[in-house]
Amino acid sequence: MSTSTSANTGGRAPEIPGLLAPIAWVGGLVVGALTYLGATAMVTASAAGAIVAGRDDEEGETLRHAATHELSWMLCAGFPLVGLVHVAMGSFLSMQAYFGSTFVDGTGAVVGVGLLRNLASMMTGLTLAGLLPGRIVPELRRLRRDAADPSALRGGRLAAARMMAAVAATPLLSLWGCVVGTVVGWKSSEALMGLSTDMYFLMLVRMLWYRDVVGVVVKGVLFGLAIAAPACAEGLRRDDHPEADPIAATSSAVVRAACLGMAAILLLNMTWFLFVYHAVPVYGPSLLQPPTP
Repeated sequence: MSTSTSANTGGRAPEIPGLLAPIAWVGGLVVGALTYLGATAMVTASAAGAIVAGRDDEEGETLRHAATHELSWMLCAGFPLVGLVHVAMGSFLSMQAYFGSTFVDGTGAVVGVGLLRNLASMMTGLTLAGLLPGRIVPELRRLRRDAADPSALRGGRLAAARMMAAVAATPLLSLWGCVVGTVVGWKSSEALMGLSTDMYFLMLVRMLWYRDVVGVVVKGVLFGLAIAAPACAEGLRRDDHPEADPIAATSSAVVRAACLGMAAILLLNMTWFLFVYHAVPVYGPSLLQPPTP
């Protein structure tokens, strides 16, 4: 039976009827997505195991040293990029008060609270989601390609160093973005509206809550993990088509990891808004009713 089927189809897989093609496409997409998520979860679990284990051997580099090395380049590359992004964010938030001509005295609160509560962590995460896969994916694929025995490659330890660095770099760069955006908003409000420095920072301090800073750190940690996990999974996965052009395959993997990281950040940011800002009373609107001492 199998011989006659293969002969009739010329050795190719039988074609799917036209009416069932959309169902097969959706099914393949779902299965592929679940497989990808499972592979990413396995890499994350392997990285967690490497963190618990610590040093692999006495002669090898410690995990802390490897993570510090990764963190150094993330910060060096991220500081100018995140700073430039938040130059635009700070001036944008400041100009909203100018063009709206409402609540001009509260410009400092609009800029500072807006950056801390949402924009700084999200924009930093999106910036790093486009930056980190461009280094992590090619580097891990090169290590896997150059390894004498790819199956013996300590993928969990390699992923752990990069995940730890991303988890540390994202909140740090988010706070850096808050500082840049706040300073740019201050100078913009001073030049456009003649708002005094005292009024700008007075309203900022009055509306700023300690929990806003905690939110930046927590979201930064989550966003950093959401960026590094798919990048490490793409870098450590086996090539489905070894005969394909390695440069094109790596480029596709970088784009895929960047898009998945950005999608994960947007999903996490929306979830944070719905289940923390929107659902928890202490995180409700504070601009019109500043907290009393």
